Amino acid sequence: EIDPRHALVDWMVEKDNPFFAHTLVNRYWKHFFTRGLVEPEDDMRATNPASHPGLLNDLAEYFEQSDYDLHSLIRLICQSTTYQLDSTPNSHNTKDKQNFSRYFPRRMNAEVLLDAIDTVTGSPTSFDGLPKGTRAVQLPDRHPRHGRIHWPYFLTVFGSPEAESACECERKSDASLAQSLHRMNSPDIQVKIAGAQAKAMVADKERSVDEKINELYLLAFSRLPDQEELAIASEYVNHELQEHSRYEYEDMLLKQISTEESYEDLIWTLINTKEFMFNH
Repeated sequence: EIDPRHALVDWMVEKDNPFFAHTLVNRYWKHFFTRGLVEPEDDMRATNPASHPGLLNDLAEYFEQSDYDLHSLIRLICQSTTYQLDSTPNSHNTKDKQNFSRYFPRRMNAEVLLDAIDTVTGSPTSFDGLPKGTRAVQLPDRHPRHGRIHWPYFLTVFGSPEAESACECERKSDASLAQSLHRMNSPDIQVKIAGAQAKAMVADKERSVDEKINELYLLAFSRLPDQEELAIASEYVNHELQEHSRYEYEDMLLKQISTEESYEDLIWTLINTKEFMFNH
């Protein structure tokens, strides 16, 4: 018996098919820039031309010549000057949303954000029904056959799609009060913050406070803190140590508790910043 899906795939990648390559590269362009070269992204009518037709044609041609290699297409877009433009507006591009003259910050997708929080806190999320070490970005879609998997509320509140259709429009990227409250106060986040990372910072007697703060900034922002940031964070951690050093009884225990809480506070602060949550 012949599987009709093979015939469909063969037709999709035919050289004389004017739709597939253009539609797919436009979808990926929108994925990285929040706006497609054609909008709406699937409305590829001749009467709805691309904002940059030459760019769309060149991307489609590159995709075809690479034998429809998605990794190669993603690499090309992410290494482009356009993708690497600064997100800080200047006097010429403050209101420009048509010509891709600057990068527009956007919040990380729910799965990526959860994995990032897990990395900074050192507390990976466990998903019932899946092997230990599975990351949120590796989760299967929410098909009924995957009903035994426990989906964290975090993914729901941050807009992870229910996968009731194949449309990417199911994913929600809007900010909400529920998201802010969940990040700041939810028991799940509090448990993560009080997890392995803060304990490791206290247990590490070899490095200075400044070196540990540098590590947290690298984990959270992929950069070192500037002098002001380092001074504020270091002063906070060291102040907590000095605050309890006057106690003679259980002195070491009090210092450990105080220092651990100060690192927890610092981690909580980092993961609640816009710099952490947004691609920019």
